Amino acid sequence: MRIHVTSRDFTRDEVAEVVRFVRPNGISNFDIEVKNSEKPFAGRAYWDGCSYHNRTSCPLVVIRIGSKKTFPFHVPREKGTGYLEMDFYSQREALVGVMAHELRHLWQKNHSRGLVWGSRGRFSERDADAYALNRLRAWRREH
Repeated sequence: MRIHVTSRDFTRDEVAEVVRFVRPNGISNFDIEVKNSEKPFAGRAYWDGCSYHNRTSCPLVVIRIGSKKTFPFHVPREKGTGYLEMDFYSQREALVGVMAHELRHLWQKNHSRGLVWGSRGRFSERDADAYALNRLRAWRREH
């Protein structure tokens, strides 16, 4: 696993700690890239790598986190899309939530069904959000 951090708000060690905490069992050999963002947060999982990021050999997760001014941030439940409502009180919590969500998508590639009620299809946003919310709550308890 390679971790590339260009964000001014996180160190490589901080990102590695979050990855260890939220990584679902059964996935390995993936790359992580953490960047700054104009938006509060964004993420993307590339199952087969991404030539745009010069990483085509293994799966890649790209996470973008906004400045401290954008937090706390409320993520509303969007009607009909299956997203779950959650709050991010800091940049670190946003990193935990988005990282868990995107790593869950990598996990879903090798598993045919999600483990959450109401999830449909292999790449379920509902399942990824439920996993992210679970890991975020565990992070808050431990930190």
